[in-house]
Order: sequence, then C-alpha cells, then structure tokens
Amino acid sequence: MTGLNKWLRLIILFLVCFTIASYSWFLLGGAKKEYTITPKNSTYSIIDDSSQNGATTTTLNINNRNVLLECNLVNKAKWPFCEIAVALTDSIDAGFDLSSYDSVGLDIDYASPLEGERIRIYLRNFDPMYSNINDPLSLKFNAIEYTPGVNEGLKIFPLNSFQVLSWWIAENNIPIIEIATGSYVKESYYAIKLNRLVFYGTWICESSLVKLLLLLWVATATIVILVDRFILSEKIKTSEERSQRLRDANRVLYNKSLKFEHLACTDSLTRIRNRHTVIEWLEGIVLQTQLNKIPFSMIFIDLDHFKAVNDRYGHSFGDEVLVKFAATVEGLTRRSDVFVRWGGEEFVIFCPETNMSVAVEIAEQIRETIMTKTWGFNQEFSLTCSLGVAELVDESCEDLIRRADFALLKAKKMGRNRIEISWEHQQLK
Repeated sequence: MTGLNKWLRLIILFLVCFTIASYSWFLLGGAKKEYTITPKNSTYSIIDDSSQNGATTTTLNINNRNVLLECNLVNKAKWPFCEIAVALTDSIDAGFDLSSYDSVGLDIDYASPLEGERIRIYLRNFDPMYSNINDPLSLKFNAIEYTPGVNEGLKIFPLNSFQVLSWWIAENNIPIIEIATGSYVKESYYAIKLNRLVFYGTWICESSLVKLLLLLWVATATIVILVDRFILSEKIKTSEERSQRLRDANRVLYNKSLKFEHLACTDSLTRIRNRHTVIEWLEGIVLQTQLNKIPFSMIFIDLDHFKAVNDRYGHSFGDEVLVKFAATVEGLTRRSDVFVRWGGEEFVIFCPETNMSVAVEIAEQIRETIMTKTWGFNQEFSLTCSLGVAELVDESCEDLIRRADFALLKAKKMGRNRIEISWEHQQLK
C-alpha cells in the first residue's frame, strides 16, 4: 500500500492545486470572452422607410474605425425611420449563437434634432415556426431603447434586458442586429455612428465550473477506490497462490519423505527397513509434522523371551522367527506406516498422520495377532510381544523414541505381552 499511498498523496495534491488554479483563473476573468462585431465578420446595410413609400434619403459610410449612417428623414411615410442593419451570418435562417453571452456593449454617437432622444436596438430572431426568409419583418424583434448621446463611450446592457422575452435571446440564434432611429422623430437630419459593438460572455459559468471540479474529484476518488480494490484483490490473490504453492510444496515434500528406496533401505534378514536408513527421514518428518500440526505416533515392539528362543532352538531358528514375525507385522501395517527393524528382536512402527488412540488400536491388533498366530514350525512354538506407544508432542525425535522405549520397558516390567502408553513428555525426567 506504500506505493499507492504515495500516488494518492500526489493525486490529491494535484487536485487541490488544479481546483485552486481553476477557480482563481475564473475569478480573475480567465473564463470571460468577447465577440466584437466588425466589417470583417459581418455585413452592414441600410433599412429605411422607402419600403413604405417614404422619401427619406440615406448614406452609409464604412471604415476600419466606425460605421456612419446619415439620413434626412422626410415626413412622408406613416413611420419615417432609418437604421443600420448588421447581418451576423450569410444566411438569415442560421444566426449567431448568443447562449454563452450575457451582455452587449454599445458605443454609439447619435445626432438628432431632439435633445435626449433615444435610439432603438433590435436583436432579431429567426424561428422556422413563423419566420419567412423572404419576409424580414417576420423575424422576432427583441429590443431596447436608450439615449446614447455623443462621445459617451461604451455602454453595457444585459441581454436579458431585451424585450420581448429574455429566454428568447438565450436559446435562439441571432442573424441580424438593427440600430434604428427613435420612436418619435421629426423631419430633419439624423446621424448614427456605430463606433463599437461587442458581446460579452464566459466560456464557462461559475456553477458549471464548480460542477466540473466536483465531478473531477468524484471521478478521481472512484478511480482511486477501484484501483485500490484491484491492487488489493491482486495482492490477496497472489498471497493465496503463494500460500497454496507453499502448502503444495510442503505436502509434496511430506509425501516424498514417506517414499523410500526399498532395496537400499531394507534389513538383510527381514527385508524391512533398517534403523540407519530412517534416522534422516525421521528428523525431517518430525519437523514437517510439527510445522503442519499433523499427528504422529510410534510403536516400539520387542519380542518376549527371544533370547531363550535362540538358546533353546538355535540362532537359525531364531532368524526364521524374526523373518516370519516381520512379515506378519508388516501385513498388519498401513501403506503410510514405516516399519523398521530397530536392532536384534526390537522393531519400530512410525505412524504419520496418526494420533495416540489409532496407534494403540494398531498395537493391540499386532499384539493379539502375534499371541494367537500358528507359526507352522515343526516343533510346538508360541510367541508374544510387548509394545510401547507414544505420540509426538513439542519435542525432538530422540525424545519421542526415548518415551516409546520407556513405555516398552514398562510393559516388560508389568509382565510382558501387553501395551503401555507414554502420555507425558515429563516421564523422561
């Protein structure tokens, strides 16, 4: 998690810096934009009362600094007027989108015979529901009136101050802007000089910026959580795989430790394993058993009065008894048990994955079988054995063997042909 925490701190630091920088940029006006109407991006024309049989005469002078409309209004038409029409686009049905603008700046000098006379500013909307391309009057009028004066500079008006409807401006395109003489004019000379016309807006509003920043934080947090969950899942998966491999390796090692090379490890007389070949195996199996917390027991066996058998019948007969005894006991052991001739008439059975109670059952089966078996010798012969059983605790293999041997000696002292159990490690003391 250290690497992820480091990246998480860097991500949070970046988000904090980015949020502060973005909001500061907005507060300092970085999001503001403006669109200035000039002869390069628009077309200027004259509209007057000639369409109403009026006699007004007009001239339009366009240069790089301003647009000057001069007109002599003649009181012939019902409503004499003159105006500058500014076409923002080439087609009347495809206007200029003002949805991201909130105000318009006007710098107009107005010369009229009446002091304080107003002029009219129209923003014309085209709507296919009722507007006709061939009829300019079918375009919606959205207007303000104000007194511009002369050399009074730029005046800024909110777009929502235009009538008829403020929402009409925000959601429809504007193909034409008209600057016209006032509502009440008289027959005289009028001049409208358009020095500057500019729309003001923002690339993004404050609420949208805050929403975007919040969305960025939420998206980043979601991604970090998902990445963290993925990394954690991969670590858990890797850890489980590693643990499984370790368990498999331990099991393989444990199983391999139970397999002996039979011919290399057998006693020459009885053809079972001998003591010297199991010492190294025993140390390893005891360690693996304790690490894996698997029960492990051993049975120490000694033939009763075997010296008397040798003295009475001879060593050759004694050897034959040992061979038949080993074969009989081996037939009673399980595949997982390790049967060893420990020396002379002493034998040991190591019982992996076996607790005390099961080991005692095996020992009793062996004792009963040996006692009741018919051996098939020419002379009458019977045999018994004594057994000592011990289960591995927190001890070395030498301590386990000593405890089993101690139990065997106790069985002999108690009359032979019996089983004794070593329950406590403290019996060695």
